[in-house]
Amino acid sequence: MTTKDSHITPASVQNGHTETALAKKEHSEVVPHYAGGLPIPHYYTTALRLVRTPNNAVPLARGIVLTLVGFLIILIVAPWIQNVAGSGIVTSFSPDQRPQTIDALIDGRIQKWYVQEGDYVREGDTIVVLRDIDTKFLDPKFRERQQVIRDNEVAEAQLEVLMAKQKVLQAKQKLLAAEAAVTNANIDAATARIRYERAESLFAQGLASKREVETNLLALQKAINDSVKAQTGLEVEVQALANANTELQAKQRLAEAKIAKSDLELGNVASRSEFGVMLSPINGYVTRIIQVGDGQAVKKNDKLAVVVPETDDIAAEIYIGSLDAAIVDTGRKARLQFAGFPAIQAPGGGFPHFAIGTFGGIVKVVDAVDDGNGKYRVLIVPDPNDKPWPSRAYLRQGTEVTGWILLNEVPLGYELWRILNGFPPIIPVKAGKGSDGKAKPPLLKAK
Repeated sequence: MTTKDSHITPASVQNGHTETALAKKEHSEVVPHYAGGLPIPHYYTTALRLVRTPNNAVPLARGIVLTLVGFLIILIVAPWIQNVAGSGIVTSFSPDQRPQTIDALIDGRIQKWYVQEGDYVREGDTIVVLRDIDTKFLDPKFRERQQVIRDNEVAEAQLEVLMAKQKVLQAKQKLLAAEAAVTNANIDAATARIRYERAESLFAQGLASKREVETNLLALQKAINDSVKAQTGLEVEVQALANANTELQAKQRLAEAKIAKSDLELGNVASRSEFGVMLSPINGYVTRIIQVGDGQAVKKNDKLAVVVPETDDIAAEIYIGSLDAAIVDTGRKARLQFAGFPAIQAPGGGFPHFAIGTFGGIVKVVDAVDDGNGKYRVLIVPDPNDKPWPSRAYLRQGTEVTGWILLNEVPLGYELWRILNGFPPIIPVKAGKGSDGKAKPPLLKAK
């Protein structure tokens, strides 16, 4: 397009009328563009120039397309390890290697502390001594008095048993006398019967009078009655002997119970003084003294101090939700991040191989019941095939820990799709195990 800028003078530019002059000149002139032999107005060419594609649009579009294609490839190819996340603290796997509390066994007053916080103690070392403040044990001679009471009760019980044995002996003697009386009565009855039969025979022959027959008959009847009476007395004495034996057994059991009760009370009194001496149950360090100050009163079961054992046994105790607990079993790998130890972990924990500062573990225990709030406890121990956990000098019990229990390896795109739809992770079905714990081979169909 041809323009005649030479007609514009510098004076017009200085006066600010350059644009006005150019506009008037463009309106008064026809640009040399032709279409079908006819000239094209200048404003048509200006609109075409405005809708023309910028030079940087094509590279920008290509870059966006390549980025989307690369992202799709990453979603399809990139591996993602499904996991279950939880948090908790560091503890020990063995219950006897966990912190132990020293509780007061009696109501008393602190007499003297033998340790300070941070001291190392061995099993059986004295931690603190309490002075009993129970009114029943304030008497310094209470143990001797209880011993006297115990001896008197034992003597009384033994005397009752001895009296019961005497009754048994008396019943045996009466039984012997009753047996002898029965024997004599039977003999007398037999003799009276013989006399009666002889008198009756003589009376039939006319050699004895009727009076003699009647006298022998009366003697026979009396002998028979005495025999029955003696037999009845024998039965009474047999029952009396059985009653005496029963009473003796009852007295013996009662005496044994009294003696056992007296021994128990005496033993409690003897060991009461020992309850005031609090000993360390394990080897470890005194980490917390809760009740301080000599002379301070404490109640039974009050916590006095905490002893942390000296051990290399270590485990992570994390809690997971009820939905996650259904898909977690023992033997699964886990990654742990301890508080205070720098770590770089991918969001979601799906790239454990690229994590820095995390430690490997193996799920050892999954509780069968929740903690009352819908959370299930999982104990994780160190993985022997992974790098060791930090030293116990730095990784102490109670340190906060975050854990990821590893499940399956799936494409990253599938994991995003699963999360958006709220589906649970896919858990492979394990092969059945026999009674010997070995996996059973698959069953073959008969041809």
